[in-house]
Order: sequence, then C-alpha cells, then structure tokens
Amino acid sequence: MAHPQRNQTITTYQLAAALLSMILGVGVMNLPRTLTVDIGTADGWISIIFGGVVITLQYVFVCHAFKKHNISSIDQYSRKAFGVILSKAISIMMAIYFLILGGWQAVAMSEMIRYFLLENTPHYVSIVTIILLCAFGVYYSLPTIIRVACFFLPISVVVLLFVLIVGFRDASLLNIRPVAAEGLLPVLLNSRNGLQAFQGVEIILLLMASLQKGVRPVKAGIGALLFSTLLYAMTYLIVVATVGTVEVQMLTWPTITLTHASESSLLFTERADSFLITTWILQFFLTSLLTLYAAVKLFKNVFSVKGNWLIIPATIGMILIALWPQTTDDITKVSEMQQYAFVGIFFLLPLLCYGVVSLKRKDSI
Repeated sequence: MAHPQRNQTITTYQLAAALLSMILGVGVMNLPRTLTVDIGTADGWISIIFGGVVITLQYVFVCHAFKKHNISSIDQYSRKAFGVILSKAISIMMAIYFLILGGWQAVAMSEMIRYFLLENTPHYVSIVTIILLCAFGVYYSLPTIIRVACFFLPISVVVLLFVLIVGFRDASLLNIRPVAAEGLLPVLLNSRNGLQAFQGVEIILLLMASLQKGVRPVKAGIGALLFSTLLYAMTYLIVVATVGTVEVQMLTWPTITLTHASESSLLFTERADSFLITTWILQFFLTSLLTLYAAVKLFKNVFSVKGNWLIIPATIGMILIALWPQTTDDITKVSEMQQYAFVGIFFLLPLLCYGVVSLKRKDSI
C-alpha cells in the first residue's frame, strides 16, 4: 500500500468543495418532505433562505474569531479557553458526533439502495461496505480526500440540476401559493430543519488548520453556503411545485419521486431516478469520508497516537453506530440529538471559546 502524502494543506477551491461535500447529503433528498411537514405549507424555501443566512453569519464569525485569536483548530481554541482536560473531553465528544453524523449518512444511503436499487440486499452490507471504503480513504492525506470530493461533487450537482430542469417542465405555481399566508413568523419559528440542512459546515472548525497560506476561508465558505442555499431552495420549490404539498409530506424521498412525476420525453429521463440515486450515493460517501477523517483527527489530537492505528477503532465505532437504529423511534431520536449537537458545536462552542479567551486576554493586560 502506498504511503500517505505529507502535504496536508488545501486551497480555497478545495475548501469550498469540502464544505459543499459535507453539506449536500441527505438534505437534498428528503428536505422537501421534512420542511413541508414542519411548516404545513409550501413556504419551506423561506426557512431554507433564513437558515442559510444564519449559518453564513455564524461561519463568518467563526473565521473572524479564529483569526483574531490566532487559532487554527477548535481543539486548540478550547484548550486556550478551558484547559487541557476539558478540551480533551470536548474533542472526544466532537469525534463521537462526527462518527454519528457519518453513520447516519451511511444509514440513509443503505435505505436508498434497499428501496430503489438492491431490494434483497441486507442494509448492513451496504453500511459496512461504504464505511470500510471511507476507512481506506482516510488512510491517505487530507488533500487526497479533498481531490476525491473535487472529482465526484461536480458530477452529483450536474445530475441533480439536470433532474430539476426536467422536473421544472411540469411544475405548477399553484402548488406553492399563497406565499406565507399566515405570516413569516410561523415559518421562521419552524426553521429547525432549515438550519439542519447545512449540517456539516462545522468541519471548518478542523479544516482551518490545513489551509495553505493565502487561502481565504470566508470567501470559500460564503461561496459554498450561497450555492448550497440556492440549490436547496430550488430543489424544494421545484419538487413541491411538481408533486404537490400534500403528496410531498407522504414521501420518504420526494426528490427522487420528482423523476417519476416528470412527464418529459427528453433522452435519458426514463431512468433518471436510477441515475440520480447512483450519483448521489457518491455524495453520501463523501460526507461519511470527511466525517470519519474529522473523528480520527480529533482522536489523534487527544491520544497522540502515531501512525493510522486510530482509524480502526473509529471505523468500528461508526459501523456500530450506523447499525444501532432499528426502529423509526430510534432514527427520530438520533436525528433530534444531531440537531442539538450541531447547534452546540457550531454556534455555542465557538461563542464560548471566543468569550472566555477574550476575557483572559483582557485580564492579562
């Protein structure tokens, strides 16, 4: 086996690709349903835009905080703020969070494969296969992982855009009207899933340590978040406008159903669903790959183990986490836990670190 590369830095474009690969996962496939169920109307696109704005503002704050305090990663930040012992505890909890996030993507991927491609294949076969492939990818350097993302991401996005363009031919504005009939406040108060759609952006807390000199993380992040917001909003609007508000709430994967609802005679559209599923599985793989990398990196910072031996326990942990949910209640509990953890890691933790370190610096003056 080839040895991992030593160069661990990434460029601005690669950072944007990594962020997009983390964000664009399950949300594209089921976000129209979850938002429509939460809100009860076709105004989910407003929640998406609101969530995108909030996430972007927090992202800019994180980049500002890291630059102001000369910080390169969240474990270093928490160590300055709370000390070594508490910092290690935070890193372990974050590593477990990333394992859960990656395992969740593997579960979603296995369900999609079981429903649409390989009906008789046990779900654990798909889960174990994808996570083992992720473990193989994590063995190599971060730029190698990012190059994989840069290769697969455009393919996934082009296929999705093709499906949306085809579906737009059968969309009806009547399905998304009236806009905010009960006012904006109920829509904004039910923006939980609109925020969770951007889950994955928190990997910036680790990638900041791997940027090349001169890289502009704010530019890369705003570009990635703007693109994902527009893609989410466009997906939501076209799916709901084509399928209908009531029907979307009853579908597990409404974006895939869009390919069936479209009555287009264009070439290749008869099997567009298989094409979309096959390419989007690559997107699930990219998310799980990056989350496993993040977990291993955090574990390495805590336990200071040389080599790549920590990949083995991290991989086993992700597999066990992915195989644990057995019922709908289990899946719901995991999803709710992820929502709270995401808010805590991406919003509360950087704010606390920023506040504590700022106070310590004032006291030392």
